[in-house]
Amino acid sequence: MIENEKEIIFHPYALYKMNKRNISKQEVIKTLKEPHSGMDGQYGRRISQRVYGHHVLRVIFEEYEDHILVITAYPAKAERYLGRM
Repeated sequence: MIENEKEIIFHPYALYKMNKRNISKQEVIKTLKEPHSGMDGQYGRRISQRVYGHHVLRVIFEEYEDHILVITAYPAKAERYLGRM
């Protein structure tokens, strides 16, 4: 879970992929602020996950002192990641 005071910035690549995948900024922000689970990712990044219906939304981000940088977001089959939650 991220701190509510931090600004959330979307990398242009994240916006591009979100648009192609039909993922809203509101879904990503909710996943960051109210995740069902979180874990460490590669390259010092973090992953937040939240279940939406039959899929889990995974948000890859970097956390800095004053902001969060969203790298990408993608839906995945919930059963693939539920064991990690």
